[in-house]
Amino acid sequence: MSRGNKNKKPNADKERRRKEWIRKANEHFPNEEAAADFGVTKADLSAASERSLGERSFKRRALADIRSAGVSLGWIALLFAVASWFVWPVLLGGTAAVLGFVAFSQGSRGLGIMAMVLGLIAVTIYLILIPLYFLTV
Repeated sequence: MSRGNKNKKPNADKERRRKEWIRKANEHFPNEEAAADFGVTKADLSAASERSLGERSFKRRALADIRSAGVSLGWIALLFAVASWFVWPVLLGGTAAVLGFVAFSQGSRGLGIMAMVLGLIAVTIYLILIPLYFLTV
């Protein structure tokens, strides 16, 4: 019989602590149930799903803007690369290579690679051919 009393005492102590916790919670939140603060309603779930949909569409629009900026930058870099074959090869070729790299990193892979290659070829040819020209003259 003494065993039964020992087993019941922790349960009674646990119940007493639970009631004390509920009483303290009711003192802090006299007009509400304590569980209502932790509960999730259907309205909360629908609002959260709308927010996540809004965030996803915002991210999608931001990625589309970055890609379109990359395409525009890729065309500008390609323009610099082509111009570097005719005027100021070191300045325009280096600029084309840098802009091509930025366009490549923003998603315009083809234009970025073409601009980098054409710009670096123009710089390399200029730095090799000009000294050879002056050595032979």
